[in-house]
Amino acid sequence: MLTSVKEFSRAWWSEVYNRIIGAAVYLDDASAECLHWDGGLFNLLTGGAITIKSLSPFEFSNKEHKKAVFITQTTATQLRTISEIIHNSEFTHCILISCVSLDTVYLELNEGKDLGDVIAAGKGPAEATKLLEALLLDAIGKSQCIVEVVHIPIFTISLTNVVFLTPPYQKVFPMYDDKLIPDTTSLDLYTLTSDQRSQVRRLASGLNAMLDSMNLKEDIFYMGTYSSLVAGVLENSPVCLARRKNCSNPASLIIVDRTLDLCGVTSHSMESVLDTVMAVLPRFPGHSNEVAVDMSSLCEANSINHPEDLQISPGCLYHANDEACIQTFDHMINKTQKEIMFDLYNKLSKIDVQKSPSPKTLLKVTPQSVEKIVAATKGNYDIIENNLGVLQQAVAVVQTLKSPKRVQIELLMGLERQVLQNLAASRDSTSVLHQMSHLIKNRKERNLSLDSLLALIVYIYSLTGTEVSFSKQHEDSLTETLSVAIFEDHKHLFTSEEGGRMVTPEECDDISKKIMGRLKDIAQMRKILQKYNSVLKPCETGVGHEYRGVLQQLVDDLVDTERPELTDLRHRNEGIKDLLRSGLNILTSKKARSAKHPLDNQTVILFVIGGITAEECKRLHRSIITSGVDNTVLIGSTKLVTPVEAMRDVLQL
Repeated sequence: MLTSVKEFSRAWWSEVYNRIIGAAVYLDDASAECLHWDGGLFNLLTGGAITIKSLSPFEFSNKEHKKAVFITQTTATQLRTISEIIHNSEFTHCILISCVSLDTVYLELNEGKDLGDVIAAGKGPAEATKLLEALLLDAIGKSQCIVEVVHIPIFTISLTNVVFLTPPYQKVFPMYDDKLIPDTTSLDLYTLTSDQRSQVRRLASGLNAMLDSMNLKEDIFYMGTYSSLVAGVLENSPVCLARRKNCSNPASLIIVDRTLDLCGVTSHSMESVLDTVMAVLPRFPGHSNEVAVDMSSLCEANSINHPEDLQISPGCLYHANDEACIQTFDHMINKTQKEIMFDLYNKLSKIDVQKSPSPKTLLKVTPQSVEKIVAATKGNYDIIENNLGVLQQAVAVVQTLKSPKRVQIELLMGLERQVLQNLAASRDSTSVLHQMSHLIKNRKERNLSLDSLLALIVYIYSLTGTEVSFSKQHEDSLTETLSVAIFEDHKHLFTSEEGGRMVTPEECDDISKKIMGRLKDIAQMRKILQKYNSVLKPCETGVGHEYRGVLQQLVDDLVDTERPELTDLRHRNEGIKDLLRSGLNILTSKKARSAKHPLDNQTVILFVIGGITAEECKRLHRSIITSGVDNTVLIGSTKLVTPVEAMRDVLQL
């Protein structure tokens, strides 16, 4: 039995490697990102692949390549791409590896048809296999050929032994037809759009495959409307029902909507070095949880790297085949900046050609002292090759700590602290929004970007919730100020086609009004909660206030030996059986049984839909460790997010 998400991922990648000998391998971006965290490109090459390409309609293989393996999320667009590639190549043996369960694919391929009987009878995977095999045979167009369709659940990456993410579902966010609050109270799968319905089913199918591989029979708990939909699919889907009959180890799966508390992901108070690196450095091309590190400082060639024109392949943070790098990456989540700098300096000093002072003699390690050792390896390609992982991590940390963006982050941290204390002290009489309008008008003098200030405004509305009512005058003034700022900065603010064209003042007015409407919705998100409806708490010292997130409050209550009632955590199994049981208890005058508690099961999986930060993972894990509970608690989410990314997700910019 697999006991961790890392083992689950590794076991299924082994199944992939068994099928790629002598093949041209095509991967989509999400599968490529998962591969990076399992060991990268060389795992495929050493496993026998003859060429590796991106899943693109512009790709094809040479005539001598007769076998192809496609590792894909099996969307309709990707299936058309696969047909194009096969049509333009000379394959006689094609293997389609679907990372999504085949019953889910079958439902999508037959969208709009009544398939209840087929799915209920468990025939979905077999029917999907027939359809996909026919598609492959039609694309090959030869009588002598072999096709194979197999489901291999490649969708997780493990940051540490307890934290995992799901790159294929990085865009899943608790939204309902572009709204934070659904139009109807009786929400189900069929009130969603077909794309949103697919996202819910796909995420549920991935979690189901993971639970199946780990032999876990789960009790499902959820908090939030979107999480209730995912929980519903996991509870009622015929495939999930069949799996629960065969799995034997009890577990608790807790699913939480990110939108209940956006403060944790829009806060610039980053103690975790990984969060700072993610906020400062650009993303690795095609990846959602990895950064691109400019490695030109190690090369003798003169180059000017530009984000849109990379002349030298970028470095990255995670190196799956280097234990020392895995340890440093773990430190980036769980240790302080000082400890990480000493760790890097210690590892670099072993390869130092200049013989810098021993780490034991230093009181402080500065970015300059690390940079000096790295610079000494420039052009020495033997040393670089043998220590490439630690050098990339060191360069990433140095570039982050020396970046002007870090100064902005520290300024925003200070503004956040002021805002928090102001809101706690002033409540409804607060002038925070007036101050934000002033900041937006003077952002260029303070070298602050509009998107960072928008993240701060999202933080303010999520922090206050329904506890503080802002004056209409201040909100109208902020809307007007935002409209002008959007007009001035639209090329930077809009990353899509909008940024490439002129935006009129009237359009900017509409956008700023839409943003204000969304901010008001953000403030309403915890209205459905009873116990965790406030995240603005008095400090334990008795002086001032602090942010204490919904996730933190939930985990603290979970591990509390007193076992307080978890009023906001809904148990999916509390249905008609429990009602009948409680009715019988009344009739027979027996004491009603106590509610099921997540820690009644040895394994607990806490999964956040919509993103998480390294800092949150660290704090939650620390609370679990220090509590003394002996349960295995895993923390998962759809992706790592920075404040600006979280703001874009929720404001749909």
